[in-house]
Amino acid sequence: MRIYIVGGPGSGKTTLALLLSRRLGLPLLRLDDVWLRSYERERTNDRITPAARQFREELVNEYTARDAWVIEGAEPPFLEAFARASDVIVWCDVSFMRAAARMIRRHVLAELRRENRYPGWGRLYRFLRSVRRRYTAEPDLADWPWTKWTRAELAEASGRHERRLLMLRGGSAERNLAAVLARIDRKR
Repeated sequence: MRIYIVGGPGSGKTTLALLLSRRLGLPLLRLDDVWLRSYERERTNDRITPAARQFREELVNEYTARDAWVIEGAEPPFLEAFARASDVIVWCDVSFMRAAARMIRRHVLAELRRENRYPGWGRLYRFLRSVRRRYTAEPDLADWPWTKWTRAELAEASGRHERRLLMLRGGSAERNLAAVLARIDRKR
């Protein structure tokens, strides 16, 4: 079973991916964990490096050849390849307000535990502004697919794969897990 989970920051995709990976015993790829290598830029002209492009190609080839996985993340360089290869696509499509509340909660808890990989309130504010813009923006086709995700791009991609698509609009982690497991049971 190949499950691809997409959505914006704070949509619940990471939590769902972890639950599915554990429950089904499937390997998990979190695209955030390979973001730096996937988007490495040249110092002189700010373009994506050839090494980053090659890394992306190798990662896509490796995972699309596998029989089973959970992948979470919606970065455009990976979106179409993993969507085509998946058995089920889960789009965690929550409102910006819900996503922002989750991001703020996650940030505050990480600060309190002194485990914040992205410390600073100004950094959080800038990130929230960036995410808000991507909820309303059109995809940047000038450097596609090496752009940041937008909700519009996910909507377009989901239309191409609607038979395998399950949309989740923001329920609890347990409810979302149950919905995905029910979809998988129907597929089998």
